[in-house]
Amino acid sequence: MKKIIVSIAFLALVMQVSVCGTAFSSDHTPAAGERTEITAAAGTAEKADSETAADNLSDGPEVFHFDPHVHTELISEVCREEWWESFYNLCDAIRSGADTFECCEKDAYLWCTDDTTLSTFFPAACTLVKGDGYEDGVGQISYQRPKDEILARQKAFEEEIERMINEAVRPDYTDFEKCLALFDYISSNFTYDDAPVDGQGIDEFSNYACLMSKKGICCEIAGSYTYLLLQCGIEAADMSGEGMAGAHDWTYIVIDGKGYHADVTWTLHGDFPDDPCSLVYFLQTDDERAADGFEKDSFKPDLICYWKNDYDRTVFAAEDNRYRALHEDGWTILLDMNTDRKVIRYKNINDEVLEFRYE
Repeated sequence: MKKIIVSIAFLALVMQVSVCGTAFSSDHTPAAGERTEITAAAGTAEKADSETAADNLSDGPEVFHFDPHVHTELISEVCREEWWESFYNLCDAIRSGADTFECCEKDAYLWCTDDTTLSTFFPAACTLVKGDGYEDGVGQISYQRPKDEILARQKAFEEEIERMINEAVRPDYTDFEKCLALFDYISSNFTYDDAPVDGQGIDEFSNYACLMSKKGICCEIAGSYTYLLLQCGIEAADMSGEGMAGAHDWTYIVIDGKGYHADVTWTLHGDFPDDPCSLVYFLQTDDERAADGFEKDSFKPDLICYWKNDYDRTVFAAEDNRYRALHEDGWTILLDMNTDRKVIRYKNINDEVLEFRYE
């Protein structure tokens, strides 16, 4: 079910400015979460010199390999641990073209073969592989297209996921660095899809379609970001909320045991890939997300609420303020990331170039 929203994007940015009033010498090392002013001169949006050139977000050897067994502990309320093993059995069966898979119980079988589960954790199979019955620990599956076509589709999908992640991240990146690198990658390479929803099939509208075509609406963009994060081993889940413009989807992320909201849809500039990435909607708190025009009480994790309405909301709290400096000027754009110094260089609305130490 497609949630339609007219993206407010940068028109919704809060224009209240808070300017850093302390200048630091070049040898100052900021504390974690601290931002420092580098220069107030205009026109300093160029990338870092040779010191950080090797740290470009798209550099690095291709060492990432597709993981068919992604999962998240965030949905443990609806998915018991043993269900994951059954789901992995299903994924392996699909990848080999098998007609059955071992499954621990009937409820697990229903969860594993549901289109919502497949769309989130095994996107290329969504709607094309259906449950066909369960008995004595074995789930039956049926293919809605010729097997060779589905196998080729899955292979192409896996290759594309590998390509994207290897282009965006390095294996030695921290969770924060992976989150930012993928956020920047989607911002630069994906576009918002203004095409009418009615009549679109799974090849035009789905997480799979968005990841392959690099275009979609909020729920597809959020789902794509969530999936790439899961591939990198980061806890993430799709979130939704009600705001002034209606329903909207984004991603909930856990870094170092703390939860945050990240709305990559509102940063898309794929039609202008050389434009910088906005940091305003990256790793927000509940209060900051609410300030964007969303009702706090409407925040909900899609994959849990699809199965149950009564859940532990504290699991999806976002109260840590360590990244507030990246948002408080109402307009901030990423310049570069130095993973040796653990520093982001960015620019605020006053054209000041600042540094933020993230670890």
